[in-house]
Amino acid sequence: MDYGVIFDMDGVLVDSTMISWDSFNQVLKPRGVQFGREEIKPYLGMSLRDIVADLNSKYGWNLDFAEFTQASWAIQLELFKKSKADEGLVKLLKELKAMSVPMAVGTSSQRFRADKVLELLGITDYFSSVVTANDVTEHKPNPHLFLEAARRINRAPNRCVVIEDATNGIEAAKRAGMKVVGYLNKYNGAESIAQADVRIDSFENLCFYGLANLIEGAYGKS
Repeated sequence: MDYGVIFDMDGVLVDSTMISWDSFNQVLKPRGVQFGREEIKPYLGMSLRDIVADLNSKYGWNLDFAEFTQASWAIQLELFKKSKADEGLVKLLKELKAMSVPMAVGTSSQRFRADKVLELLGITDYFSSVVTANDVTEHKPNPHLFLEAARRINRAPNRCVVIEDATNGIEAAKRAGMKVVGYLNKYNGAESIAQADVRIDSFENLCFYGLANLIEGAYGKS
């Protein structure tokens, strides 16, 4: 089966949504602004650079991107050290690797953060490539990140499945001509993944042959 799988990182490979936003809220607390679960939904799937730009525009601030990154990452790092990879996810990664399916990460995170998170989770070696916000000039919902990931694993876009939890990411994958598995987690809501080809709420519901059938247009057919 000559297909490839591209995983989003935050919200898919790692339960990081509240880790990230807890750190953002701590940094922003002196400014009197805090974000709850509903307020963060529009930002899911966005790069941190775009988030900071939006906050500056919305509130008339002049947040320095590098300073905000450094301050929030220091908080996140300690929390990520306590994180573990989902058992169902690891089972899927092992199966795909055993079947020689090339896998990549396509994330809006920055390079240093993505590499460290994957290392802490112990899953770095499953991926042939990790494409980050540092590797493309335009971010999700632009398709460039996923197209670059497909190029690096030597698979045509229409032979790739993207696993995503955010509307921006699903749009990016669709614009890249790829199939999409929408991952429902604790934070995104069903509406966020409504445009995915297949929707799941557990990695136990995915396997090598299911993903192959999705590529071939036979998913769910008897």
